[in-house]
Amino acid sequence: MAQQPPSSFRRPSLGQEVTQHLKRQVVIGELRPGHRLVEERLAHDLGISRTPVREALHRLEQEGMLSKRPRGGYEVRPLTPEEVSDALGVRSALEGYAAELASRQAPEGAVDKLEANVDDFEKALDQEDEERLVEFNSQFHLLLCEASGSPLLLRLLGELQETVERISRAIISNMDAGKWSTEDHRAIIAAIKAGDGAKAHRLAREHVAHGADWIVSRMIDQELEL
Repeated sequence: MAQQPPSSFRRPSLGQEVTQHLKRQVVIGELRPGHRLVEERLAHDLGISRTPVREALHRLEQEGMLSKRPRGGYEVRPLTPEEVSDALGVRSALEGYAAELASRQAPEGAVDKLEANVDDFEKALDQEDEERLVEFNSQFHLLLCEASGSPLLLRLLGELQETVERISRAIISNMDAGKWSTEDHRAIIAAIKAGDGAKAHRLAREHVAHGADWIVSRMIDQELEL
């Protein structure tokens, strides 16, 4: 069978592009829980027809990011405490395994990248730069998974990335949480450098669980919406 030329490969549709655009706005907090999304208004603001907007809104409803309003349109659906706990529970199990693998088979330079990341995180913490704190925190967890040397782990954690970033922004925006995150990250790196897989596994799981307990308790006590 003759191979199709690269030019015939399917490109992302406009509906897919709108879906990713709206999803990113929710993840970074530009669209907050309860924010109303109306097809006609969005199409006007984006300068496109209503069809790709309709496709994007329907897709995001199916993914659970939006919910339909009784009187028309959609709104951003907040994560429940149970969803947050579940997502971070899965992440803690995967990252614990990632840290254990990293202690045995981290590629050359991987630990150096982790240490440089924590240095950058501390500088952002001193400057109270929330946006960079979120950026460096996300980068640390990605570097940890890359240090595991497991493409499967990277793929599995990638499926959680958007939900986890949405949660992490609420955690890391608090300076106290940033301080204990730094301490946790350095302890994980030390265990990896020492080749202590069991300790690295435990510390990575405890770190994610710490964040889960912190944010879930505030969601419940302060009626915080993510």
